[in-house]
Amino acid sequence: MIEHFPNLIIGGAPKCGTSSLYFWLSAHPEVYGSPKKETFFFADKVNRFNASANVHEHDLSRYHEFFKDGANAAIRFEATAHYLYEEEALKAFSQSEQPPKMIFLFREPSKQMYSHYKMEKFRTKTVDMNLEQYIELPKIEKYVNYAFYLKKWVNAMPKNHVRIWAFEDLMSRKEEVMKEIAEYLEIDSSFYESFNFEHRNESVAIRSGVLHQLGLRIQPLIPHFIQRLLLPIYMKMNSGGRVLDDEDDAGVLQAFKTNHAGVGLDLKKSFPDFRLEKWS
Repeated sequence: MIEHFPNLIIGGAPKCGTSSLYFWLSAHPEVYGSPKKETFFFADKVNRFNASANVHEHDLSRYHEFFKDGANAAIRFEATAHYLYEEEALKAFSQSEQPPKMIFLFREPSKQMYSHYKMEKFRTKTVDMNLEQYIELPKIEKYVNYAFYLKKWVNAMPKNHVRIWAFEDLMSRKEEVMKEIAEYLEIDSSFYESFNFEHRNESVAIRSGVLHQLGLRIQPLIPHFIQRLLLPIYMKMNSGGRVLDDEDDAGVLQAFKTNHAGVGLDLKKSFPDFRLEKWS
């Protein structure tokens, strides 16, 4: 059922812009985005995100359901950031009858780490520790070891099926980068001229975790254009505002940035056109 399988997958480290790219691409008339942005179907383990649909307990027909209404779209896609690290995803997409194109987004490592920290501390409230303790968690080094995981995808996928962009480049040149992505996908790039670009999934403090979890559960059921109308109302009700940087974290951030200065250069070895200007 090729028409019910995606021909594009968006991945990357957490907090690297996959939510914004998901909504901007989904708005394109030639594109169909899975109603559930991150299916996690091909995650290596069953987790709270994929308990109802995953490769370990269900056959592919369950995955096809995410794309059943997009059979006639030129592009069908989902955006599970963690697929970058998942062996099940690598196997499934590289061995597919028609492997999808892949887009991975990456962010300067200290910015990625700090944004994820603020999200987990103030939004999802899954951590309660200072930044120095947080950076010692094993997952932190895994998340920023971009090139190690990217090489696996480049080696496994057909030629020209993997492209990467920098979060900073996407956010500073929205129209130009979206046109580049549209050309890569062979869809009309002029759609993004004067497009209303809105930033999604910012690290904000959440007042009610219960309301936030309810919103995440019903979000896939709401058409994107309605989500755009409802989001400002929801943020006014349940957001405590954007989480500002803590001055006390500056030294830890600078040290982390210095220690990971080679991450971007490793990416450029495989993709010489990768734009690193804003990482420094």
